Amino acid sequence: MASRFLIALAAVVMFAAPVYAEQLVNKIAAVVNGDIVTLYDLKQLAIPELKKAGVLGPKYADSPKVKSILSDVLDNVVSEKLFLQDAERRGITVKEAEIENELRKIAQQRGMTLEKAKEQILSEGLTIESVKERVRASIIRQRLLGLMVGRKVVITKEEVQRFYDEHKSEFAADGKVEVSLLVFAPTADIKDVHSELSAGKISFEEAVQKYSVGPGKEQGGYLGELGVKDVSPQMMAVVQDMKNGSVSDVLSLGSSKALIKLHSKTKGSLRSLEEVAQEIEAKLRAPRLEASFKDYAEKLRNNAVVDVRL
Repeated sequence: MASRFLIALAAVVMFAAPVYAEQLVNKIAAVVNGDIVTLYDLKQLAIPELKKAGVLGPKYADSPKVKSILSDVLDNVVSEKLFLQDAERRGITVKEAEIENELRKIAQQRGMTLEKAKEQILSEGLTIESVKERVRASIIRQRLLGLMVGRKVVITKEEVQRFYDEHKSEFAADGKVEVSLLVFAPTADIKDVHSELSAGKISFEEAVQKYSVGPGKEQGGYLGELGVKDVSPQMMAVVQDMKNGSVSDVLSLGSSKALIKLHSKTKGSLRSLEEVAQEIEAKLRAPRLEASFKDYAEKLRNNAVVDVRL
């Protein structure tokens, strides 16, 4: 979770839009435990979001959208400063070689050599040192979160085994299902349609052509033969208990109501617990990491002296 976010953050700064010149008094945007965040620095960090929103430039300086974006970016900057301050207290450091390696990875993700990436940084009005500082901060933040958050999230073997037992259909290596789908419009009389189908007054294919707003309408909603992994968990939970040729009860697919017709089902070989244990652990860990991260960030914020002047 943290790793992907941090690398993305470094890449955004690295390949940000060119800095647009404007007259700007370098006011203080915030003070975080004595560390100053200037308005100028804040606007530089906000460039990607300002550009995305179409409000980059002096003429938009006082617009509500710009103020909202700056506020959101400042909130992230304050959090990062708190992380870095905590990391410094804990003696977490990063070597120059590690920063260069991370820059090289980011460049490769963009299809560039490190040298070419540095040329682009300079051509866009940024400095190599400022980018390195962002990458250094991202690495430190990643290590700090691993130390303060990751170690608190423990997934037991019993939890992994329980998830595996309860979701075996998700771990079929090559199972396949052949289905058709009817997706109801919000205004459809679902109960009436289902009754007609159950009574044999209308075929599933005819019902699809008449009532469906889903895919494959002209083909009777036929989706073809799908790998188990390509089928949503909601749909798979229904299909696994159906018989060939049967039509399901009404189920929810996102915000829509739907019916499924099962044409055929082929059981695949079940992947062993050993093969999928790490996959399951990662799935169970993610929401707990998120919750632990929020608790940690909130604790830092509550113990900090933050003076926002934006």
